[in-house]
Amino acid sequence: MIYNEMLVQVPMCTHDKVELDVCVIGGNDEINKELSYHKANITEIADESGLADVEDKYDVIISTKYVSSVYLNKALKEKGLAVQPAKNLTDTELFSKVGKLMYINQPYWFFDEDEKIHTILFSSKKYHGQADIVRNKSDFIEHTDYYNTDMHISSFNYPTKIFKEILSSIKI
Repeated sequence: MIYNEMLVQVPMCTHDKVELDVCVIGGNDEINKELSYHKANITEIADESGLADVEDKYDVIISTKYVSSVYLNKALKEKGLAVQPAKNLTDTELFSKVGKLMYINQPYWFFDEDEKIHTILFSSKKYHGQADIVRNKSDFIEHTDYYNTDMHISSFNYPTKIFKEILSSIKI
């Protein structure tokens, strides 16, 4: 529940467009449920190969698995953004790989119901995950058990030691 809320609500409440073209890679029913609270035209695909022939089509890409920066950059519209899981908050190999073609590339993190830490990589052609939150969206999300505007903003804060470790591999 928490994982799907944070995977969906962070990007959906960061993009300023009201009705979004969204691609879900490797989705599930919970992701679809979270997306149902937004105005979205949803395309579901199994993996990044489904993006091979796609160009400037999506406002948001939500993936449950790795997607290369080449596919993201090509498939996203001019102001597009994407999220995908990272191994941990210091997954500098992934951050560097995906960040090559993206303007903003920053991880966010949260605890799930079992107190396990999850890290999601937020990559964007325009938006900053923390600074560009659209409060007209985030403040009105009422169905969630975890996500809210404050959790969104705070999930992009890192301890100083970790920030220093990942700074050279992220773009903020």
